[in-house]
Amino acid sequence: MSEAVRKRGEPAGNLSTGLLKLIALVFMFIDHSGKVIFGNCQEMRILGRIAFPIYVWCMIVGFYRTRNVTRYILRVLLVGFISQPLYYFALDSQTDLAVLFRQAFAPLAGGFSLQGLWEVLFTVFLNRPNIFLTLALGLIALCAIQEKDWLRRVFAPGVIVLTAAMLNLLHNGTLARIGQAVSAPFASGFTLAAVPEVLYIVFLKSPNYFLHIFLAAGLLWKTTGKGRRAGQVWGAAAAMFLAPVMSADYGWEAVLLFITLWAVRDSRPAIASVITLYFLFWAARYQVTPSLFGVKIDLSSLPSSLSAPLNRIMRMEGYALLALPLILVRIPWKFRLPRWLSYGIYPFHLVILIVLKLLVFGIKIS
Repeated sequence: MSEAVRKRGEPAGNLSTGLLKLIALVFMFIDHSGKVIFGNCQEMRILGRIAFPIYVWCMIVGFYRTRNVTRYILRVLLVGFISQPLYYFALDSQTDLAVLFRQAFAPLAGGFSLQGLWEVLFTVFLNRPNIFLTLALGLIALCAIQEKDWLRRVFAPGVIVLTAAMLNLLHNGTLARIGQAVSAPFASGFTLAAVPEVLYIVFLKSPNYFLHIFLAAGLLWKTTGKGRRAGQVWGAAAAMFLAPVMSADYGWEAVLLFITLWAVRDSRPAIASVITLYFLFWAARYQVTPSLFGVKIDLSSLPSSLSAPLNRIMRMEGYALLALPLILVRIPWKFRLPRWLSYGIYPFHLVILIVLKLLVFGIKIS
């Protein structure tokens, strides 16, 4: 489709998200297999870098196409929630699943308690969340900058309150210690009398009052509708705050990638530029790959005009730029996945990984 006839605001890249999701899943499966089955194989991990930018682009296209943003975000969150226990057992470096299971449920070994239950839930669900949390936070940020009415009146205030609570709680220590503190009032069972004590721990214990006033002002501004432009900032900022607090993959920068990519979605050169800049930024945290598929890499023998850019690209996250042709080049034929399959393939690949773990490493019952 030419630029002249494309709808206003329509993403300029590849719109065949069904095919892109399958391709991304293949690369993700290679990445995950390389990590847990093949001893953190570097080449397989490198190929896996291609998956994340493709998933982000699919979310951008999906956000543009969806008729109901609320349901779209809830579907992403639901898939992430269902997949999380599978993700925990499939991707942990511990190869003995029996040992991993005992470690996860050790806090309940002496009997059921709310504090023990929190520790189990923290270990399985919050300690290392899967990629769908990052995707959901990115979509929430897009909702904020689009200023959907339901977001302004209901969701964004909720996100802002949650952000205030989370940041306040961080004054009391790690999330694991916070969970213990919050569940302690219910140690002997749930009672309404304990609810005020929990609210005190969440919102008022060791508070940063300036932060509370700041967030309260944003909440009031956004809820009353008197700060449309400011409201767009508040919702997006809340999503970016939550990303590192909740240990989302790629952190707040990934949420900002969503926002930036959405802003330039109708220009292929701009899409390529944004993705390149972000992944070169992430790549800078890694060393240059010393070898690839058994071939030693020596950039010093190349002219500086080649060695300088390759030095920036040939790092772990830099290989994500291999996804650019898949994102930018449109496919002339349509390929659609059934919705159930589109969302179901992610948890299904985790089940396959768990089965492979069992076949390769076995399980010891002791």
